[in-house]
Amino acid sequence: MSSDLREDLVAALAGFYAGHPDAERYPMLSEVGDLLTTAEVVINEPMVLPVARLLTDVDSESDVPGVGPVLRTFAAAAPILHWVQTAEYAATLPQQFLDNYGYVRVIGPGGLVESSVVSAGLGVWGAGLHYPRHEHPAEETYHLLHGSASFQRDDGPWEPKVVGESVHHDPWEHHAQRFGNATCVLSWAWTGDVVVNARLVPEKS
Repeated sequence: MSSDLREDLVAALAGFYAGHPDAERYPMLSEVGDLLTTAEVVINEPMVLPVARLLTDVDSESDVPGVGPVLRTFAAAAPILHWVQTAEYAATLPQQFLDNYGYVRVIGPGGLVESSVVSAGLGVWGAGLHYPRHEHPAEETYHLLHGSASFQRDDGPWEPKVVGESVHHDPWEHHAQRFGNATCVLSWAWTGDVVVNARLVPEKS
């Protein structure tokens, strides 16, 4: 197949991040947007995971600027993208979670755009999943593109989020997610140490 769908996805995510209003609060987003805008797309080997099927349930219409084009191009390109799961999660989390979770790295190590300084992409989680507490050395910003989710930082309260809202995590900040009654699509962006993967944090007894 043509690489056009992959290029369209990179362009859509670049358009989402470039000039995003959240960049005033989180300057890291400008760095991600700038690199995506000037990127050269690498055609990596497709690898489809079971979770990709959930994109057929996603409504790509959105009033939030930039969200619709990302969802449409993501769904169209899904069969030719390289889907991945964090290695520790694949080795330890139950099969029900793994069948309903996966992500595509648009920019970063092994992504459609190679970078060692930023990493960003799109993740999908099935309805009702609980994403256990985890941490990583990179600074992170999530944006909710479809569905609903609640986010927890450290031992703080669960904070519900809707489409268009963002969540920011400092390096090594413990965080967890709970997903609502529809397929959830999140965009995520990392800066800093983007080579080291996330790891699960043992729950306190």
